[in-house]
Formats: sequence, structure tokens, C-alpha cells
Amino acid sequence: MLRSHTTTELIAKEGWFFVGFYLLLFFVSYLLDFIPWLFFLLFLGSLFLFRNFERIPAEDDNMALLSPIDGKVKDISKVILSDGSEYLKLEIRKNIFDVSLLRSPISATILSTKRVHGLFLNCEDKLSKLLNERAVLTLKSNFTTIVLILKTGFYNKKIELFKSVGPLKFAQRFGILLDGSVELLLPINTRIKVGINDNIRGGESVLGYFSYELNSDK
Repeated sequence: MLRSHTTTELIAKEGWFFVGFYLLLFFVSYLLDFIPWLFFLLFLGSLFLFRNFERIPAEDDNMALLSPIDGKVKDISKVILSDGSEYLKLEIRKNIFDVSLLRSPISATILSTKRVHGLFLNCEDKLSKLLNERAVLTLKSNFTTIVLILKTGFYNKKIELFKSVGPLKFAQRFGILLDGSVELLLPINTRIKVGINDNIRGGESVLGYFSYELNSDK
């Protein structure tokens, strides 16, 4: 039996258990007159964490690159991998207060997903880049291939992915990350239009554009 995942629900299905649990605790604590305000705050907090707003992409250009998550741009740099290939890396830091839904930055197919078990250090800790739990997704579109590296933070003990292989539509929800960071490894000639410390919105903000040379080489 296939599991049904979040689509357009106002509160993500993955959070319904927590919302219901804290609501039940609130009613019980209210009847017992035992700090009901605490459990009411936890109930509101669970609603806030798993809110699931609709997003309309700022561009419908198939060469546009959307942000996969809400957060702040922390790094834009060139990286050289062990095989000598060069990529443009764009890192987005997502904190616990940002909307948690992951959305596809392009129309593509997930070719593979690799999970690496690790720790749950604060993302501001330099060791977190090497030691934290992560998932590495390789996405292939009609004209290019990009890599998404999802890393957990201190408040996130699991990266929830709705699928590990298969097609994704532009801005489609494909997972949940409560706290952590997302790194995109992009073709070196990608034109980036955002800057360091820019606040961005998943499934809506355009990070940049792929070169039309890639599309012509299809």
C-alpha cells in the first residue's frame, strides 16, 4: 500500500500526529487544571512547524531555478569535486521558524538518493558540515543534472522524503526539513540572481537561470 503524502493540505500530513497529540494533551490538562497553557502553546507550535502554504513560482521559464526551501542564502562559491568536475555551489540555511516543505527546484527526475547517517549538530558549528545526517539527491532534467544535499540541524532528527526516485514537477513538494541546510551543486555557467543573506521562499523565489546553451545541447 502506497503512503499518501502532503499535497495542498493547510497543515502537512506528516505533522497531523503531533498536532492531534498536543491537542489531546491540551484537553486533558485543561480538564485536570494542570498547566493547560503549556500544551496549548505546544499545539500552536506544531501547527506553525507543519504549515503548508501554496506557492506560485515567480517565473514559469523552464530554465529558471527555484529555491527548494525557505531560508537564507549563506554561500555561493565554486567547488571542485574529487573527480575534477567543477560546480557552482549555493547553500541555503533553513531554521526552525521557516516553512519546512521541500520543493523541486526544476522539472526533473530523481535518479538516485543516498542517505548518510550522522550527528545533529547546530548548523552554525563548523563540524556540522562534515558530521551531520544528510541525504544526497541527483536530479536530471531534459538538459542538465544538479545535485541537492540536504543536511539536518539540531532540531531535526530525520529528513522526510516523499520519494527517493522518480519524476518531480516544477515546485512539487517532495519532502520536509524542519531545521538544517540545503546545498545545490549546479552547472558552473548557471546565472545566479540572489546574493548572500538574501531571504528566499521555497517553490517561489528564483535563485537563477541555467544557460540556454545547455538546452540547445539537448
